[in-house]
Amino acid sequence: MKPAKTGYIQIDTAKIYFEIYGKGERNVLLIHGNGESTACFGKQFEDWSREFTLIAMDSRGQGRSTFGRKKLTVAQIAADGFALLEALGVKKASVVGFSDGANAAMAMLMSDRDGIIDRAVLAGGNLNPRGVKEIYQVPIEMNFKLLARKAQRESAARRKLAVMSLMVREPNVKPEELKAINVPVLVLAGSRDMIKPAHTRLIAGSIPNATLKIVHGCDHFVFDKAADRVNSAVLDFLNGNE
Repeated sequence: MKPAKTGYIQIDTAKIYFEIYGKGERNVLLIHGNGESTACFGKQFEDWSREFTLIAMDSRGQGRSTFGRKKLTVAQIAADGFALLEALGVKKASVVGFSDGANAAMAMLMSDRDGIIDRAVLAGGNLNPRGVKEIYQVPIEMNFKLLARKAQRESAARRKLAVMSLMVREPNVKPEELKAINVPVLVLAGSRDMIKPAHTRLIAGSIPNATLKIVHGCDHFVFDKAADRVNSAVLDFLNGNE
């Protein structure tokens, strides 16, 4: 599906790429996972754009967006999300985040002093790197160390290292910080997710108005591999039918 609009906004020294789908009265910001792009939601655009205006963002330093001079962090991606909404004149929106995007969505919820976000879907998020199963996290950290050596002489490796650091050094959220979130939240995870089940339950249990949905038989990539089940569940939630 082709977007209705594409463009860039300038945030400090970075150019942040975005795509817009649909013309619904209600807005939904979509934030992809580590090293991905707006294409992460390729199986959602058609279904969700029938009811909502979808604003898909390439996170800083990923996809078609540039790094700029600021350090790439989960908090910076969250700040870029707010800046994009402001640039587009959006005063109220829901947010759907996948993996690192879910962590950025959490950061948006915890820093939303103006009450811009009215609902959120967190798919495959984690509070800290220890929330990832060791079978996945250990290889990530080993590759990070190897890439760090390569980054000493190659600029491309330095860019990859900055993105990978989001999985090695971040996020760092305490469960009690989630108690400040005061909007409905849907926490999604696959039954075979790379995130530890107890960790996913901790996130859902720490948010006052959260609903937990486990997608049985699926791994981390619920929006791709279980789109037929997940799309309708997310629409029901966004419409307040959970």
